Amino acid sequence: MKPVVLWAVPRSVSTAFERVFVERDDFEVLHEPFAASYYYSDERCSDRFAGAEADPGSRYDAVLAEVTRPRERRVFVKDMATHVRPLIGAELAGRFTNSFIVRSPDEALPSLHEKWPDFTEEEAGYEPLACMYDACVQRGEDPPVVDAAELVADPAGTLAAYCARLGIPFDASALSWRPGTVGEWSAWGGWHERAQETSGFSRPRERTLPPELEPVRDRMRPFYERLRSRRLPVD
Repeated sequence: MKPVVLWAVPRSVSTAFERVFVERDDFEVLHEPFAASYYYSDERCSDRFAGAEADPGSRYDAVLAEVTRPRERRVFVKDMATHVRPLIGAELAGRFTNSFIVRSPDEALPSLHEKWPDFTEEEAGYEPLACMYDACVQRGEDPPVVDAAELVADPAGTLAAYCARLGIPFDASALSWRPGTVGEWSAWGGWHERAQETSGFSRPRERTLPPELEPVRDRMRPFYERLRSRRLPVD
């Protein structure tokens, strides 16, 4: 079966969403595998880690082959659409069972700014996410879109609707977990502590949008609103 992928923007509660699938026995979880291509390969699209030696083994074709190779369990992937920017299109969409998560830029951007004050608009991720969604629609897909605020407010209802849309079993027991380190997240130290320290979904800390980010917020908002308008209905 095709891997299930959750395409996200940074700071969108996507790692807590991923944690649900870490708790399940019927999925193998891959955490942001295409980040290596975007930041560290000899095809990298960002100079954020330009001081690191380029890794030819992280080229896009190699990572895609590894992600989609047959496995004993079905694969769940969480990644940023930004990380696959050079590949976005119908061909890539066809390799996965696609799904999306969005969060208001008023909430996501201040959190991203705390981690990377120099983040680029591409790293903010809203336009690549919308482009990936459009590629799915062009294939005739109607992929589920999860709104982060609704996920936090009603994890059980949101995950049940998500699983129903994708035709996979819903496991309510996976909505809570023991706090602890997740090995797959070790490469991004400092980013996922909250998802490791908590035992379930919790409301993210409220942050104020810095005035200098207001123009960025305004440019990101149309992409967010368009995706949010297609969000998954929750009973």
